Amino acid sequence: MEKVAIIDLGSNSVRLMLVGISSDGSYKLIDEAKEGVRLSENMGPELTLKPAAIVRTIEALRLFQHLYRAHGITQIIAVATAAVRLASNQREFLQQVKDATGLEFRVLSGQEEAQAAYMGVVNTIDASDGLIIDIGGGSTELIQLKDRRVVAATSLPFGSVTLTESFLDKVKPTEEQVKTLEGFLREHFSSVEWLRDMNNPTIFGLGGTIRNLSKIDRKRKKYSLDITHNYRMSGKDVLDIYRLVRTANLEQRKKIPGLSKDRADIIIAGLAVVSGLVNYTQSQELAVSGSGLRDGLFYQYLLRNREVPFIDNLTQHSVENLMRYYNLELDHPRHVAKLTLSMFDQLQSLHELGPAERKILEVASLLHDVGILVNFYDHHKHSFYLITNSRINGLTHREILVAAYVAMSHSKPLQANILPHRDILNEDDGKTIKILGVILRIAEALERSEAGVIQDIRCHQYVDNVHLVALARHSAELEICDAFKGAADFKKVFGRNLFISAQNL
Repeated sequence: MEKVAIIDLGSNSVRLMLVGISSDGSYKLIDEAKEGVRLSENMGPELTLKPAAIVRTIEALRLFQHLYRAHGITQIIAVATAAVRLASNQREFLQQVKDATGLEFRVLSGQEEAQAAYMGVVNTIDASDGLIIDIGGGSTELIQLKDRRVVAATSLPFGSVTLTESFLDKVKPTEEQVKTLEGFLREHFSSVEWLRDMNNPTIFGLGGTIRNLSKIDRKRKKYSLDITHNYRMSGKDVLDIYRLVRTANLEQRKKIPGLSKDRADIIIAGLAVVSGLVNYTQSQELAVSGSGLRDGLFYQYLLRNREVPFIDNLTQHSVENLMRYYNLELDHPRHVAKLTLSMFDQLQSLHELGPAERKILEVASLLHDVGILVNFYDHHKHSFYLITNSRINGLTHREILVAAYVAMSHSKPLQANILPHRDILNEDDGKTIKILGVILRIAEALERSEAGVIQDIRCHQYVDNVHLVALARHSAELEICDAFKGAADFKKVFGRNLFISAQNL
């Protein structure tokens, strides 16, 4: 297995991501680490990295070395962003780092930083049109998306650390300080020509400020999933939290549920940026990305032989990677998915569901047995847990939950108690889960021996009945008997009797 270390040296913190890449192209996150170094602290108008910040940074990098060497890393990608990019003593600093650690950092330009952030977002979120914002400690990247491609991008020379030092008292900013900062931000946003024409875009946000913002929102709403990536907030939620935070003093901010204590002194400036952008563009939705610069750098490396390091089908790529990551036997779930989708398509006039539900059903079919990795007994429950706690890109939180409930239904009748997640799911979702669940349960039974006995199916609909004909390579008594156990649930869901017979090919 190839093991890659990606180090992102920012203005506020230095972060390490370790990823393993298997020979089949699948990959998994091995470990992560973060150290707050405040490299840009007190740079001043002379833009000089200060000795204390340099010492903190080198100490953090040495700690990272112990970690990635223990993992047997084979490739290191080390990049530095705004603080080093702007530093007048950049060359001396990089030499100090090299002498102390042996690491050679590549300093990203603003455009390169924006490009890497873009790759991290579009390769993990179904982001077609909208506006990406990456708020760092010393810079803010803005990227306009159209059909998943970059239309325009700019790097603004400020972030949560530098704005705090320039405008705000860290303990309790005055109203005048906050107003001055907000005016400064409006002026800079209005100077970006292409941004003036954006009206009510979906904003895709990344960086520590955005992650903390989403966690505060999830805590105050008692959100039932502990997932940051692709969490959605309204523009009003963003503005409400900004008002809450900007009126609190430092000690009060440290007690806000969801807010990291080590970010409490710079969070007002960070939230001023995102709330200012929400106001300026009249955006009604913020989508939170848990993937950013480091992920983008990883995809650039993983897909380096492609003309553009771009994943076309996020969900398919993500599920296939999970199946290999969990070392699942591939033929059985793929055949179950084939039978499941065939039944879904042939019964469309009965269930009247569409492409979105079909995609959910395919994910549930492919991952229905993943819980066996924990234990065969109650593996349907383990499958639910693993699906809801795995990164499945291209699906919303609601779609992930529906897929997990459907997968859980593959071996037990109508497992659709959605009450624990009623903040995300509604009654219609419960009905959808029952429809998709019974289809998966019957299709999985038709692959009971995991030998591909049933090659395909034909569904014939009548007034009160559905006749499912299983096209078999040889005797399919086991499969037919097992599938018929789902007939009672089929009648409850579709209101028709189910008859199953086999036809030899």
